[in-house]
Amino acid sequence: MKTSQGEHRRHQRSRIKTTVSMNLEPEPVITHTSGIFSSGVALPNNGQRQLKPGQKVRLTFEDDEHLIVEATIVRVSAQDIEVALAPPLSDNQVGNIIQTAPWHQRLRLRIRRSFWRNTRRISLFLCNTLLRPLFIRLVRPSFLFAVYGTERDVATYTTPAMVRLMPDLLLGGVIRNGSRRGLLVASKFYEQELAQDSTKVRAYLQHLRAEFPRIKTIALVGRLPNFVMKAGEPIAPPFVDGSMGTRYMIYDIARQLLLRPEQQGENTITVLGGAGRIGNRVCEDLTRIYRTVIAFDPRYTEPEQIYTPLGKIVRSNDPKVFEQCRLYIALTHHGDVIRPLAQHMPPGSVVADDTHPCISLEVRQEMGQREISVEKIVLVHADFHMWPRMPGWNNSAIPGCLVEALVLLEQQDADVADFEAFCKTARDIGFAGKLIPPLDE
Repeated sequence: MKTSQGEHRRHQRSRIKTTVSMNLEPEPVITHTSGIFSSGVALPNNGQRQLKPGQKVRLTFEDDEHLIVEATIVRVSAQDIEVALAPPLSDNQVGNIIQTAPWHQRLRLRIRRSFWRNTRRISLFLCNTLLRPLFIRLVRPSFLFAVYGTERDVATYTTPAMVRLMPDLLLGGVIRNGSRRGLLVASKFYEQELAQDSTKVRAYLQHLRAEFPRIKTIALVGRLPNFVMKAGEPIAPPFVDGSMGTRYMIYDIARQLLLRPEQQGENTITVLGGAGRIGNRVCEDLTRIYRTVIAFDPRYTEPEQIYTPLGKIVRSNDPKVFEQCRLYIALTHHGDVIRPLAQHMPPGSVVADDTHPCISLEVRQEMGQREISVEKIVLVHADFHMWPRMPGWNNSAIPGCLVEALVLLEQQDADVADFEAFCKTARDIGFAGKLIPPLDE
């Protein structure tokens, strides 16, 4: 439920006190929430010493008596008890619970949310207008992370009126990795615009070159390398396509999955989006770990089996191939395109999500009802931090597409053509894959 201290603080900002009861023996315990969000609640610890992490309980929201949810204790401290809900609450359910709170709590919540939203927007606006030259000089970036966003992503940090007053290349955040600092930068063009119009892609690249001519390393996020190649532009220095970092991240996660007691003995994994630029290579990489790798993609026109020196790749566009598989890597162009595929996945399946945009909360909730869990794939490093965080990410999570650039900054002679050599270099520097619960947004 909690992946970082920053995420914990974000949830606590929406604290609402409403009465709940827990079905404990010998009699139910009635208490109140100190924080509520879709995937869980925080409760004050009023001497409930019998509660242990992993313990199953049932919560009844007393002000909304028809709402009874199954829950698991995930953390018990002297002050608080954190409880994860399965399945998570819907947005409507959270809204209904908030409406049962006293008026002064609801007012305080609205003020707090408005304060943080407007503070974030004003800060970003100033850093892109009046304070822009000073901001860049203070950061002294040694690399850039070039990203794009959806309308929803952009609305988190700014407004259309503000965007019209800002330059074509937006400064979105500061990245620190050890002693090096970089900037997260974004185009004014939305993801869909870049996907459809190569002229806008070329303009984005030109803005990057023009404003930061001395930067030698610019990492391209997600599908941006595909957009660049579609526009007929080479991905050459200072641009880094990031594919090797993504491959390393997924390989490390696929290896870790087999270390879980409930996954031991699995010898098949499915890559959703296996026909893509990176998906093809990921499938080959995973044959080093799994006997069979299913490459699922609607772009395949007929089933095919490919034997490698280490395993077998099954290419298919038929979701019936999921019947015997419980492990999935999501590499589709958009997380929610896997929504209709979930009905073919066996209960107990795990989907490791590396899509951008990620699988939405609504779809994750639907999958949870089918007993399919979704976890987000990230890379971590002890010295990495990003502020403000990207939508759907916490501050310490590193997108795989950024890691190749970070590795090259630390070791310029790193071999990005040799997968095994790159994995060893990234591991030696301290990068490691990690599965985390997705954020509730």
